[in-house]
Amino acid sequence: MTTAIELRHLRHFIALAQELHFGRAAQRCHISQPPFSVSIRQLEQALGFALVERSTHEVRLTAAGAAYYEEALKVVSQFERAHATAARVHQGMQGTLEVGFFASMLHRGLDRAVQVFGQSHPDVDLRLVELSTADQIPALQRHRIRYGFVHSTTLPATVMSEELLCEPFVLCLPAAHPMARAAPKTGRRRARAVDLARFKDEPFVLFSRTFSPAYYDHVVSLCLSAGFHPRVRHEARHWLTVLACVSKGLGITLVPRSLVRSRYPDLCFVDLQASPVASIVRGAWLASEADDPALRAWHAVVRRYITA
Repeated sequence: MTTAIELRHLRHFIALAQELHFGRAAQRCHISQPPFSVSIRQLEQALGFALVERSTHEVRLTAAGAAYYEEALKVVSQFERAHATAARVHQGMQGTLEVGFFASMLHRGLDRAVQVFGQSHPDVDLRLVELSTADQIPALQRHRIRYGFVHSTTLPATVMSEELLCEPFVLCLPAAHPMARAAPKTGRRRARAVDLARFKDEPFVLFSRTFSPAYYDHVVSLCLSAGFHPRVRHEARHWLTVLACVSKGLGITLVPRSLVRSRYPDLCFVDLQASPVASIVRGAWLASEADDPALRAWHAVVRRYITA
């Protein structure tokens, strides 16, 4: 019966080829010489030709043995690389991790989270994919991303989530707005809170409801609680566009407080006297990937660095 060639046969032969001595090679492989010699004979029988020439004084590789030695080194090395790679992936230390995000997350600590994760997991290729909040759940379900940030608390049963932050909305005005000039200023924020009802006749710049239903509904809810429905003059798809429109005097808007950290010029942020609706951000991932090491490591970093 032909012996199947196993990895141990290759390791034993490599040791013999390097030591050219059965006793030293066996000792190096941590076995006694008799079973070591049996292993070499099994390998030769499986191959059908001799790998070494034996004499009482020396051991030499045959021409076939010398060629086989070079290839055996490659096989064992490839096996060890495969094992190491799989182990690192299992431990969350290697692989690819696609993370959906929207622009305001960059003002909530996402940049720092990415940097810290990259330092602690250098072999995990983390890739940011910009998506609206409405698009992130479908992207998770289609495996386009593996982690996302969402506002909604109504999620499919296949998606798990955890609240990361909850922050109030603030009023964003052009710096030239009379109300912006009237209140005392602390940095880019006005120290005196205002009643949103005073802005019922102002034009608003908002995301469209189809693009960001949670944000749109939050703003409308805030305005309704102040006694009016907002006059939406302009709609945009990105925070940069919203802020640019406001800075140019095309309207006002309501934004999560973390956007005060933005460096866009000619803007003023004012706290509201009453803000019954908050901006909530949740981390989301597929339940089927809940035990993935890389995903768990990323979520741990996110929990630490995502702040309002």
